[in-house]
Amino acid sequence: MATLTEQEFKKQLSSGNLPQVCLIFGDEDYLKKHYASQLEKKSVDEAMASFNLHRINGESFVFDELYQAVQSMPFMSDYSCITVKDLNVEKMPKDEFELLLDLLGDPNECCVLLFRMDSVELDDKKDKTKTFIEAVDRVGTVLRLDKMKGTQLLKLLEGGAAKRGCVMSRDVSSYLANRVGDDLNMLLNELEKLCFYKGEGEITRRDIDAICTRSLDASIFDLSKALVSGTAQQAFNILNDLIAQKEKPVVILGTLINAYVDMYRAQVALSSGEAVDAAADVFNYRRSAFRLKNAARNSADMSLEQIRNCLDILADADTRIKSTALDERRILEELMLRLMLIS
Repeated sequence: MATLTEQEFKKQLSSGNLPQVCLIFGDEDYLKKHYASQLEKKSVDEAMASFNLHRINGESFVFDELYQAVQSMPFMSDYSCITVKDLNVEKMPKDEFELLLDLLGDPNECCVLLFRMDSVELDDKKDKTKTFIEAVDRVGTVLRLDKMKGTQLLKLLEGGAAKRGCVMSRDVSSYLANRVGDDLNMLLNELEKLCFYKGEGEITRRDIDAICTRSLDASIFDLSKALVSGTAQQAFNILNDLIAQKEKPVVILGTLINAYVDMYRAQVALSSGEAVDAAADVFNYRRSAFRLKNAARNSADMSLEQIRNCLDILADADTRIKSTALDERRILEELMLRLMLIS
């Protein structure tokens, strides 16, 4: 499968060489939405969009609807564009799937057919999905857009600040990404807000602390760190902030459980004489191996037995918060105290 990079796809659009069939998937929602929109705009003139742009919901997919749209000739335009959102090929009946493959094998030259996966995850180890991706690749473009990491993400933030008349150092851009998280839509919103607040000049960590909202994952990481170190005041301040931000207690608890699972997996690897990266491979962390490295540092002074006890307590709290009428915040506060006592 010859998956294009983001830069290659941008060049393809700029050249006007539109793919007859395109599949856009991955875990970066902002970029998927952006490039799907760009392809639609390049394919169909805005004035003719009501005639030549068709959108089909994959959740209620009917093959005949797609077939008729693809075979229809564009009205006063070179192309029509059909966007199929969240088509789950694994759930398609065998006969419809075979019809889809036949359609992909002989695309209409006057039509751009776009498959956009927002909530459906593609697993190319599954037979239908693998066959579908290969069928698109033979006649068109496959574009995978995953969350940006490392230098690529930091350069984007620094360049975005410069375009808005501000300066952002590498240390500060890294601090912003760690605070807000790797969701590009949220990061760009926070950057816009930050630059408007600053006006011009160099952005500092203090500016970020004053203006930017912390991501749930970043807050929970700090919370777990405070619980492990027994820093009660900081732990309860973080919980107060999360509640004030309208985060649901059950979501806070679920994310906290994930943080302790990360600690357990990291420490199991280290206690077995393996590097943390080995656990990342085994448990399929793919592009988030940094979570295990952070968890390893966070739990360096804890034994496996202590972490197991914490997981038991977290499981008990999870059952209580989902099955009782008790105050959810009270359950979280009692949980935090018990976790600190273990640490």
